[in-house]
Amino acid sequence: MPANHRHPANRQLAWERLQRGWSYEELCERVRGQMVACEETDTGLTANTVRRWETGERRPDPRYRKHLVTVFGKPASELGLLTSEELAMRPVSEVVDEIRRLLSMIAGNVDGIDRSTFLRGLLGVGVLAPLLGDGGEAVPDDGHRAVDAESAGAFADVVDRQAALYWTAPAREVYQSSVAHTGLGMRLLRTAPQGAARLTLAEAAARSALLSGRIAFFDLDDAPTAERLFRLALTATRECGDHALAAAVLAHASFVPGFAGDRASALALMDAAFAHAWHGVGPLTRAWLHCVASEISARCGEPKECMRHIDRADRMADGPGDDPHWLDFFERARLDGFAGFSALTAGHHEEAARRLGSALGDLGPNGGKQRSVLLADLAAAHAPADPERAADHLGRAVDALEETWYEVGYDRVRSLLGALPSGAVRDGIGERLTELGRARRPELIT
Repeated sequence: MPANHRHPANRQLAWERLQRGWSYEELCERVRGQMVACEETDTGLTANTVRRWETGERRPDPRYRKHLVTVFGKPASELGLLTSEELAMRPVSEVVDEIRRLLSMIAGNVDGIDRSTFLRGLLGVGVLAPLLGDGGEAVPDDGHRAVDAESAGAFADVVDRQAALYWTAPAREVYQSSVAHTGLGMRLLRTAPQGAARLTLAEAAARSALLSGRIAFFDLDDAPTAERLFRLALTATRECGDHALAAAVLAHASFVPGFAGDRASALALMDAAFAHAWHGVGPLTRAWLHCVASEISARCGEPKECMRHIDRADRMADGPGDDPHWLDFFERARLDGFAGFSALTAGHHEEAARRLGSALGDLGPNGGKQRSVLLADLAAAHAPADPERAADHLGRAVDALEETWYEVGYDRVRSLLGALPSGAVRDGIGERLTELGRARRPELIT
């Protein structure tokens, strides 16, 4: 610890600030506002004071601690405001409440897995049975040793392999395996000692929850479960302190309100993602963040803003730096895909066709799912001037769905059928799509 830092750095406080996309000054102003509301004097509180709280140069005085708890809406224990002695004095009931709160975030209707089974796999029957009253019998400690580097590495290896399977295996089956593995990771993380193995485990658990959330949202059309899993992933990113991973989780989480047209909630999550990005991310990661922001802007009816984000993504994609190995869901071709969708939203059909055609030609080995989306968007780009060509692209999109099912691609193709002129061609594509949907997702066909 630096000589002028009398206390450990408060990573928890810094992390919570970044999760909200706040600067030092913004947090300072919020605390000041609370003090004014309570008719207290701020006595010289500045942004530099907030910085010093986070670096460990000083600890917040009690008069500030109570307002920090109010501003963040979190207990002092989760904001790094308690000393080790104060933490040891916490009643057991408070710890139990924290476990309940975490479980409530993810223990809803998890597709394909019985609730009791999922909860047991997450934190262990010995803890959950008395807490939740699920009828299970308490199981004593199994006596396994604490997590070490070898077991943490093995857990991370499985996450890598599940992520690779996502592109070729049935999404529902990968999802069930991934959710169970996420539960195992959280159980291991609960008892892992501080050190390198814990950091490895936390990073891998975050990626596992992120993968599960991605599948729930993009493949299984289950936004509520995806949202809970993204929250769990954020909890794990705080443990490992990985800013690039936190930015990726927040950006994925923004898709949930963004697809629903909730601009304010989506942009708040993106602000937090960009705040983490200031701590250092690679060029493709930063470009992808702008691509996500562009799609949210497009879905919320802001074509000029979405094109501005694409311009920024284009400038950043070829910049210096390294991206994490887990960034397998974005590549240069995907940027062209986002750009094509944004151009469509802005009514620039020729530019959309150019970018989408480039994306199709450059799709890498993991591009099977994206192909149906790109072909559907390409059909939309040609529909106003060349309906016959649009129909050809939409038919090829259905071909792509038959080869690699993708929920988002199915929805995109179905939404574009009306852009084709009525007749035998459109009817034929519609019949194929209906049969495909009935086979893959029978509940979608009425």
